[in-house]
Amino acid sequence: MTDVLSNAMEHVPVSATRPSFQMPLEWSVATALSLAELAAVASSSAVVAVVEGYSTPSVVDVGGSSVRLRFPVPKEEDESMLSASASIVIGLRHRAMNATWIPAVAGVPGHHPDRAGLSRVGLLETVVMARPTVKGGVTFLDEDVLRAWIPQGQELELVPLRRLDDFHIDDGSGPWLRDRICITASQAEDFVAEHARAKQKTGCDIGQLLLGSGLRPEAAVQPPPQDEWSLARSGQLHRDCML
Repeated sequence: MTDVLSNAMEHVPVSATRPSFQMPLEWSVATALSLAELAAVASSSAVVAVVEGYSTPSVVDVGGSSVRLRFPVPKEEDESMLSASASIVIGLRHRAMNATWIPAVAGVPGHHPDRAGLSRVGLLETVVMARPTVKGGVTFLDEDVLRAWIPQGQELELVPLRRLDDFHIDDGSGPWLRDRICITASQAEDFVAEHARAKQKTGCDIGQLLLGSGLRPEAAVQPPPQDEWSLARSGQLHRDCML
């Protein structure tokens, strides 16, 4: 199935990078693969989500990139991790091609409205962990790759893996948001630490993670998204924007 899928999908190239000082987000490949394997096991609980947009100004400000997804609102009696505000780790994959899973961390705002007072129930913002680093690790996909890999309106499968923490509305911008993203990613590492240590001993690489996902690693090394310092120097910082 993976070989057929690999030939059928258009693979978006993913360059390597060095995570920035302000957004030092990096997992081992073993961590990412462990989470992807958990997503495959839990695939029967997946829901369909639609790409609504990409990085909010607040995520851009802290040197990050994200994709915003809309999912069916769980019923009140459901105990889904998507039914209340939370910081979670999830798996994502292309729906139509039954692709392999890619891990991500996400914030589910739940009942917290956006800065315009509009409801964010049924929405989440996701940082997708599938870009190789020059040290042999994994960091987040930049927005150009996200737009090419999962265009706006694309249907995906989303499977929640673990509720890691609350969704803190006060962490919606600036260094608080950066810290929240990094803390959530660290909590996801802890969640699969034992599995990842065992996998590390068997050897693993970025090609295993991306195989059959619609992404492929390329040898080029490109800079990460501009971080807070660079944006401030160039006058591009959206300091007054909320997540």
